[in-house]
Amino acid sequence: MDLQNIQDQLNTEFAKDSTKYIFWFDDKAEYEDEVNELQLGDVKLHILDDTNWLYSKYLLNEEDTESKYLIYAPFPRPSDAENPLADMYYYSIPYYTDRVSQTSQEMGIDNRFKEQLSQYTRFWKNKNNIEKFKNLGIDHFNQQTIDIGLIAVLVDVKTPNFEEITKQLILGDSAKYMKALVDNGITDKFWELCNLFFGYQSDKPSIDDLATSMIVTYASSSLKGTVPAVFKPYILKKQNDVVVFIRNIMDNRNLKESYDALAEKVNKTLRFVAKVQEDLKKDNEKSKDRSLQLEDIFACDAFAGFDDIIIEWALSQLDDEIFDSRIDGLTIAQIADQRSSMAYHYCDTYKYEYRAIKFAYMMMKSVAHMEFTSDIKVLVENYQKETYLIDSYYRWFYHAYDKIEDNSRFSNVRERVENIYANTYLQAITPKWNENFTIDSMEQTGLLRQKDFYKHYLKSYDGKQRVIVIISDAFRYECARELFGRLELDEKCTPKMECMLSCLPSVTSVGMASLLPHNEMNVTADMTVTVDGQACASMEQRDKILKSYNDDNVALSFDEVANANQAKIRELIQGKNIVYIYHNQVDARGDKAASENEVFNACAEAIDEIHRLIKRLTGYVSAPKFFITADHGFLYKRDKLQEFDKISYPKDKCLYTNKRFIITPEPVNEQGVMARTMAYMQKLYVDTPVGADIFKFAGGGQNYVHGGTALQEMMVPVIELTTNTRGVAYDFVNVVLTSVSRKVTNLITYFDFIQSEKVTDTMKARSIVAYFTDEAGEKISFDVPIVANSRDDAPEKRTFHEKFTLKSREYKYGDKYYLVLADANDEKNILQQYEFMIDIAFVDDFGF
Repeated sequence: MDLQNIQDQLNTEFAKDSTKYIFWFDDKAEYEDEVNELQLGDVKLHILDDTNWLYSKYLLNEEDTESKYLIYAPFPRPSDAENPLADMYYYSIPYYTDRVSQTSQEMGIDNRFKEQLSQYTRFWKNKNNIEKFKNLGIDHFNQQTIDIGLIAVLVDVKTPNFEEITKQLILGDSAKYMKALVDNGITDKFWELCNLFFGYQSDKPSIDDLATSMIVTYASSSLKGTVPAVFKPYILKKQNDVVVFIRNIMDNRNLKESYDALAEKVNKTLRFVAKVQEDLKKDNEKSKDRSLQLEDIFACDAFAGFDDIIIEWALSQLDDEIFDSRIDGLTIAQIADQRSSMAYHYCDTYKYEYRAIKFAYMMMKSVAHMEFTSDIKVLVENYQKETYLIDSYYRWFYHAYDKIEDNSRFSNVRERVENIYANTYLQAITPKWNENFTIDSMEQTGLLRQKDFYKHYLKSYDGKQRVIVIISDAFRYECARELFGRLELDEKCTPKMECMLSCLPSVTSVGMASLLPHNEMNVTADMTVTVDGQACASMEQRDKILKSYNDDNVALSFDEVANANQAKIRELIQGKNIVYIYHNQVDARGDKAASENEVFNACAEAIDEIHRLIKRLTGYVSAPKFFITADHGFLYKRDKLQEFDKISYPKDKCLYTNKRFIITPEPVNEQGVMARTMAYMQKLYVDTPVGADIFKFAGGGQNYVHGGTALQEMMVPVIELTTNTRGVAYDFVNVVLTSVSRKVTNLITYFDFIQSEKVTDTMKARSIVAYFTDEAGEKISFDVPIVANSRDDAPEKRTFHEKFTLKSREYKYGDKYYLVLADANDEKNILQQYEFMIDIAFVDDFGF
């Protein structure tokens, strides 16, 4: 474009009759290689060099006096005494231009910046540089924007933004980019801008030192004054601007790994976390209360090492079974929740550690405060209301524990969890349950008997509305409660949770049979089960029994339905009345010795699979009514029992043997064993351990067992689910600012928010980012994440107290600023916007 401009300027001048010669002395020979490309019509080009002065005088004065000439010299104009053409020069038209002049003219840069632009001649010789500079779209030129634009081009940044430039340098190929700055003579300008934007100054500046200073500065902002003295020289003057800069990097998912690598490098070089920890230990020796010192680092997430310190502290408290310890007023569970929230950078890195800590704490504390009654009805009511959570906490603990890459530091706590769950909880609640659990007392539980499932729940649907029954093998009560919680939040679902008492022994053959329509069930000594005289072990046999009541009934496998497309699903279910779908995820994994320790993973997968199937069927066919239930529950303990913990029994009297029950013709009168007879057992006895132990029985698989009378084995869930296939109106919860003041008087400030509604099936959770902007929409703080997902009824439990850090800059009294709440998944969707005045009389280099 600059060559085209020159050509147009020259042709315009030559178009004048009075113009015959134009002299162009190109001081820096910038156009020596391109001057021949000029298209000047009838005008001839003559190029001067150090040897053709006399010939040039002869050519122009004697040989060709008629033609017009552009006389180009790729050197500065000599003095008149040294210039044989000086006389001609004075009656000709002089022309002068250079790349800087052309570029600045084309882009509308004022001539007063020409001297500044001329300092970087190497930059302007590169056509690509010029094009990239133009493409930056700088709309206002001054010394700073020009320098930032030049540097942006050299470090491959497409926006003229110094923060983006700095980000590229500290996270990218700094050696390559710094060489480009050095080669173009703009290094000093870069360091001046670092001082201007971030307060960075050094006698020997370097990108590594800049990055180190920034991360230490960010760390110091949340360390409550516990930064060791040796690191204080690293703290930059414009602390708030550095905090916003670093936080924006940390919160960018695409830059997470880059930040982590940089922070690890800084920490390895400085031993920052180790030195902070050494100071904490010294303070601890004085105060004897380590949690007080941990308050100083609790809010800091600059380095992963701080999470390690907090995790080690939490583990030590759990290992000593100290449940009242707090950091900054938070319990161990609340600490785990907070450090694993989106507001903390390493939340994903340590999410399983914090989950394991939280659920270990919840389980241990619940057991410590639990009182177990022998009243059968109260036990059942308490289990459905809250006691089941102990089993959930135990399951969630191991689900997280197994996902921790190196869980060796959890070994002591895992042993505590195992001991408390197996030897305190199970060995307390199970004997209490069995103490008064007799055939007669089964009626006193207030629970429906599993054998009455079809009659109670399904009989009314015979020949009428379609109903889908999902039977998940070993889907115990606490797992169903988790599924129930998810269904409650589905706007198309209205679930109701109930419970049945399983048959004995609590095994698949008996449980599956009892769920079928029947008048009579029989169990033989070898555990062969029939209903109304018909075999019912296979799905084909169960299908036959269902069809004997109604030809439109059907039994299907879960995989057959889940893997089918929409057309196939309609073929399988359309026109059917009662549909039994058999799901086997938990028992399939747990009943095998090689995979029994995967049973808690299987529970999580089962919950997901059943939920997905319900959604799929609701969308593909008319399915207004579901029942989700199980054949039995299970007991699971991670540690295998020792031989001396296993129960002996009279093998010669046994007709059938299992780890959790035996079948005998007469009751076994042994310590630790209870015998019961059932109507369908043909006067045989089911003998089970009083506690959660197992019988001495050859074969693998001791962790996952069922068949006995523990609550976890016999409390069979029933979720009755009504679905709405039509679109159901739903909305998202609101988050509003509750702080009254609309004035900011400090660069670091706190505001309170409330989630105005609790999460329900028609009010969905939402993720929000909150930040401050100026009137032009430029962000002046980093994003503060708020996850509004509380289901609590109490408004005070749906509040957020959030910290905002504003950039250090001039805030004009009377200007408008805004606190913006935007959808985290679509920041263009502004949910709330509050107008503020920022009244900060003086902002010094430290941001106060």
